[in-house]
Amino acid sequence: MFKAVERAHRLGLGPVFGEMRIGGDVQGQRTAFPAAWVQDKLLAEDALDGLNDEARRLVYLIAETGLRLSEAANLTAATIRLDDPVPHVRVRADSRRMKTEQSARDVPLVGVALLAMRAQPDGFPRYRDKAPQLSALVNKVLRGRDLLPGPGYSLYSLRHTFEDRLTAVEAPEKVMAALMGHKYHRPRYGAGPSLAQKQDWLQRIAFGSPARV
Repeated sequence: MFKAVERAHRLGLGPVFGEMRIGGDVQGQRTAFPAAWVQDKLLAEDALDGLNDEARRLVYLIAETGLRLSEAANLTAATIRLDDPVPHVRVRADSRRMKTEQSARDVPLVGVALLAMRAQPDGFPRYRDKAPQLSALVNKVLRGRDLLPGPGYSLYSLRHTFEDRLTAVEAPEKVMAALMGHKYHRPRYGAGPSLAQKQDWLQRIAFGSPARV
């Protein structure tokens, strides 16, 4: 009920009961897909045939950029910059509340994400403001097609995989924060990593593309 009211009126309440804990509970770490699982299973030819084109391309975009579901689903023609020297997407509030101040960022498009956005230059109208429906659909298909390594995995795990992949190539903490939309825990000086610098690190971890995007 609280979520429905918050979404309808954009009150910015956040998770009202998010700080409540049952005695003795230990908060587990969110799971990340192994990068090889994403490449060999999720990006295998015909693996995501149970999804419509928009949903499938959203999975590809999230896998390659680490965008949150709502950030990816709410991209528009104005925030998709395919013709710039460094193709990228601009994550902006667009009359919505951002999760954090650092969430507003520019993320280069490489690999399968670039192919997906070339196929969706105006964004994903079917799922605009419908991230929960997107999540439910994709997770249902992933479970039904045995594309989850085990319990605790979901579409959101791709964001954690993205961070792990950057860690594996020893990307600077400042670059990782700029790409993830996280707070950088040092005093901020200058404009931060350029699009070209971020593109360079993303190209180092880019997935091989499936036969059909």
